[in-house]
Amino acid sequence: MKAVLLGISSGLDQALARLNGGLLNSAWGMDIGSGCRISLTATLDKTNPRGVHIGADTDVSSRADILAHDSVHLQHVDTRIGERCHIGVGAVRYPGVQVGDGCIVAPGAVVMRDVAAGCVVVGNPARVVEKDIRTGKYGVRLDAATPEGPDRQPAAPDKRDNEARDKIGALS
Repeated sequence: MKAVLLGISSGLDQALARLNGGLLNSAWGMDIGSGCRISLTATLDKTNPRGVHIGADTDVSSRADILAHDSVHLQHVDTRIGERCHIGVGAVRYPGVQVGDGCIVAPGAVVMRDVAAGCVVVGNPARVVEKDIRTGKYGVRLDAATPEGPDRQPAAPDKRDNEARDKIGALS
């Protein structure tokens, strides 16, 4: 029963995150790509909402801050996040910073400089720890040995339903 409730809660959270992206796009005029998931607790800059650009199939986790204005220098700048990226919990993106396609920003990272496509960044200030990675939808890391499914995701493991149910039962 617990596993079923977790599945419903997880599905509802994901639906609300997708709905939030659409609301930010239409109500605030942000450039949010199709299929994005933006957490309800993520903060996207509403001082300069037209300066926020997020590519398709990107995931912005809870408590992440995406800034598009610099109040010290009195500037409104464009801040861009590429497609198929993952922005971790509590990560901060400074105004004017560009993150390329297929990047992973680790939880708590403070991104103060541009990040090239296909990189993993961690720390404060954020630094590149891996290059030339491949990501699928929502920044899910794709292993070179894992075949991709039709939606650019790793293919589901070939397991019988009963075996999967047994594992879920063992976890609850």
